[in-house]
Amino acid sequence: MTTDEAYTYTTGLRLDPRSANPDGWRVDWADGPWPVKVYSGARRLPLRPDGPPPLAALHRLLHGGFAVSRIRTDPSGGIAATPADPRPHHGPEVQLRRPVPSGGAMYPTEVYAALTATGQVCHYDPYRHELTVLAGGDAAARLRAALHLPTEAAPAAVLVLTSRFWKNFYKYGDFATRLGLVDAGVALGRAARLARAEWEHAEVRTVFDDEAVHACLGLDGEEENAWAAVTLGPYLPYRADTGGPDAPPRPALLERSRTVRRSDRFTAFQRAAREDTSTAAPARPPEDAVPATAPGPVPGDAGPAAAPGPVHEDAVSAAAPRPVPGDAVPVGPVPLPAPRALDLLAAETAARRFSRGRLFTGAEADGEALAGVLGQAAEALRALAGAGADGPAGWAARTRLYCAVHRVRGVPPGWYRYAHELGALLPVGEGTGPGSARRVQEALFAASFNAELAAFTVHPVTPADWRPAGGPRAYRAQQLAVGAAIEAVTLAAAAEGLSGHAVLGFDVTRIDTAYGLDGGADTDGGTQAQICVGAVRPDPNWEIAVMPR
Repeated sequence: MTTDEAYTYTTGLRLDPRSANPDGWRVDWADGPWPVKVYSGARRLPLRPDGPPPLAALHRLLHGGFAVSRIRTDPSGGIAATPADPRPHHGPEVQLRRPVPSGGAMYPTEVYAALTATGQVCHYDPYRHELTVLAGGDAAARLRAALHLPTEAAPAAVLVLTSRFWKNFYKYGDFATRLGLVDAGVALGRAARLARAEWEHAEVRTVFDDEAVHACLGLDGEEENAWAAVTLGPYLPYRADTGGPDAPPRPALLERSRTVRRSDRFTAFQRAAREDTSTAAPARPPEDAVPATAPGPVPGDAGPAAAPGPVHEDAVSAAAPRPVPGDAVPVGPVPLPAPRALDLLAAETAARRFSRGRLFTGAEADGEALAGVLGQAAEALRALAGAGADGPAGWAARTRLYCAVHRVRGVPPGWYRYAHELGALLPVGEGTGPGSARRVQEALFAASFNAELAAFTVHPVTPADWRPAGGPRAYRAQQLAVGAAIEAVTLAAAAEGLSGHAVLGFDVTRIDTAYGLDGGADTDGGTQAQICVGAVRPDPNWEIAVMPR
């Protein structure tokens, strides 16, 4: 697949995901995969708060981001469907949930850890909350070399995030090309956030020797691909770890599904991305985009520092609302109140994160909640922009946050771009006025929840054409940055006591037009995701918390 062919393919996934699969595509619900990757046998390392370093820190990071942390009960089995196959299907009565959102609760992202002190390479088992040892000796050193990390010093550990294709391809088909990347971006955003809190240093890498990384992890590149790595802690001199404990023979991998399908286009795109050697980083962002550097610790992970700087009178007056005739709403910056202090690292915050748009009440949100959600998302993008030199960093710097306000106290309904440096919303496109909620609802391809009853909707926007940044690997990096923005929006919404429901299956052309992104001032810009945020009524079904052993 050439770069232009890959662009045509991925553009179709954004513009009309309903046409991603051929006519007659159907989901074999009875033959779906397990929600976790299952190895049989092998030595296992328990993760506990009182474990040795770095296992104790890995316990906190992995449990806070990837463990099966909740069990949801639904006597009806829920109703599963896809836009291309709308026939209802009753799912299992018991569903496993994790701290991060995932499209269709498929959780295709797998996590591996390279432990510098012991030389071991492990797979994280989210069901048992433990590490399965895959290799020992110098395995960790070989993996770091494959990731193009320095050889003279090493961090305490390195996480590698992969996507196991069948875990969401079985339901979404070719649309899993995009959805799997965004899912991995959500996981990357959470891993980087928790790593910064635990080690005060996290570096993100997405450009590496894919084939060598897969060999170190024992992966078949046609089935599972490594997409990102996160270093945990500063680089320190270390003794060569070739004398670490050897692992037993690589454990057997079990698969529930009798038949694992794949499409030619999906396989061709993944192969092209693996073979692409570009850095995947776009050109320097425009001046009003999120800054590309992160000044030290990330504000907002633990409190009031998340607030944007004060809105200076001269800054606002320079673009003050202009008088307009009649009763029209003035156009110009809409200052937001200072956000509340939000603790996005608290276990209670992650426990409250859920995607329950079908339970939106239509209640009004206050301006502080809107400011907090947008501010935290902007800071997350700023942090990712400063977390490394390759792909996602550049795309995070080029990602802007647009917002459709439906019912927020003190903010007129309408279409806006968020200006973090001003702590304000800038009317764009169709500007202020009623109707944004109805437009967002009508743009959904599958009316599976009440988007119209959300208080506001956040749309991450990037340049739509990723080819100037490189080949298909640039598309990977773009979608990873989009996922990181989704992670921050949904987590901040939970901290505000609201639900953030993210979707990719919507009519982006209608939303782009409302924002004035149809080839106007924001050349080649386009919405990449939609996160509806609002208050929800109590869920009639139980969710039971899972405590680590």
